[in-house]
Amino acid sequence: MGATNCPETPRQRMIGMMYLVLTAMLALNVSKDMLDAFVTVDETLVRSNANIESTISYDYQLLKNQEMILGKDKVANAMNKANQLQKQSNDMIQYIEKMKETLLNTVDKSSKTKDGKPKSARDIEGKDNYSKASNFFMVEGNAKKLKDELLKYRNSVLNLIEDPMQRENFSKNIGIDVEGKYYNNNGQEESWETHNFDHTILIACVTLLNKTMGEIKNAESMVLKNIISGISANDFKFDNVSGRAIPKSQMVFEGEDYEADIIVAAFDSKQSPEVYYRMGADTLTDISSATRLEGESGMVKLKLHASSTGDQKYAGIIKIKKPDGSDGFYAFKDKYSVVKKAGTVAAEKMNVLYAGIANPLSASAPVDPKKIRLSVPGCTVKQTDAGWDVDVPASLIGKQVEASISADMGGNRVVPLGTTKFRVKKVPNPEPYINGNIQGGRHSKTELLTGGFLLAKMGEDFVYDLQWKVKSCRATITVRGLDEIVVCTNLFSEDLKSKIQKSPPGTVITFSEIRATSTAGERVLRDVTVRIK
Repeated sequence: MGATNCPETPRQRMIGMMYLVLTAMLALNVSKDMLDAFVTVDETLVRSNANIESTISYDYQLLKNQEMILGKDKVANAMNKANQLQKQSNDMIQYIEKMKETLLNTVDKSSKTKDGKPKSARDIEGKDNYSKASNFFMVEGNAKKLKDELLKYRNSVLNLIEDPMQRENFSKNIGIDVEGKYYNNNGQEESWETHNFDHTILIACVTLLNKTMGEIKNAESMVLKNIISGISANDFKFDNVSGRAIPKSQMVFEGEDYEADIIVAAFDSKQSPEVYYRMGADTLTDISSATRLEGESGMVKLKLHASSTGDQKYAGIIKIKKPDGSDGFYAFKDKYSVVKKAGTVAAEKMNVLYAGIANPLSASAPVDPKKIRLSVPGCTVKQTDAGWDVDVPASLIGKQVEASISADMGGNRVVPLGTTKFRVKKVPNPEPYINGNIQGGRHSKTELLTGGFLLAKMGEDFVYDLQWKVKSCRATITVRGLDEIVVCTNLFSEDLKSKIQKSPPGTVITFSEIRATSTAGERVLRDVTVRIK
């Protein structure tokens, strides 16, 4: 450029303009590359912070799981520290986010994009503005305020570490160092505020704030892991691990599902626990009346003799030494069912029920007998001490009925166990007898008159206990071709006894129209004929 007293020629003006354009283009290229590099670094920091946040969330959930497993008392101290750490870290992150928002509103006109979203590093318009950014941090004192808050946070989270040696080690590695020595390009010492924010462009300030938030999240993660690790200091130490299947039911019927919880069981083979149990109990609070079991190599085996059928239950306590030397007590309980060893042989062609009487039936299944249910459609079923009585109506004679057995397992759960078909038959007629043992033939007067009654009873092949009573009969006495008729009940009348006593040898006596009754109804029985010898 020429002086004012020496006007420039057109050539000189053209060269000057070209220099200015070239210088501007060169400066623009260098600045753009640098600014793009800051954007890339900032985006990497944002992604890294999100990953750390995911790890932190997992660890907090892990601590809550430990609380459910070990109990609130066990993790109370750790949970209290974790809550403090989480609040302090969230407050510090919010403080920096608010400062970043105010910075962009001051230097870049707005902290949000046109669509209302928070600006990312790529969205910042005045990335290379350093004068307003420097004024915000150095003149207005925001850098000093940030340093004080970071120092307070750092000391606060370090105090959550109880062990002094661990605290000192964490102090060296936790980051957020705002009190170290910093030097400029000339080797002169300067403060943390000046080193980071004096004459620093806006994009670099934003990147530095995101980097600081990453250090806070990293510190939170490190201290949280230390808190969680302290919980196990008093836990049991196990040297043996094995798989175990714990069935939900000790009995499964065909067609149903077997269910079991598959777990990993850990135990200390160098310590044998004391186990106490009592049968028939839901809980055990007093071991003085309980049975003690001895263990070996960390395991205790329980063997119970099945002396009676039905549902059985027991409860107990495991006593074991904890790592701190105190006694730990852990309750347990379980239940199981005992069934009889039984086999059934049935004659398939002989399954018969008789109409009109109580047919005794029994049913067995591998469950508590009290849970067994019997159903016979169309019939009346009544449970007894010995089993069931089934009354079949006469309308079913000549037909088949089906008896169904099931198990009532409780909770509206009924399990079908099988069915059996029966033929329904009419009860056969009983046999008539004189004095209980005479069915005909030649007999003396004394044999006929000793007792003097008629009896009806079922044949030996009929196994049911069915009682009959003779209601009436007709006795015809034939002497030399002449008949005399006497009507009587089950007992000989005096008239009949007198006629028998007077009858000569060879007299024929026929008992006919013998009517007998029972629960099966009334029947007319066959005749009984005897001859006096």
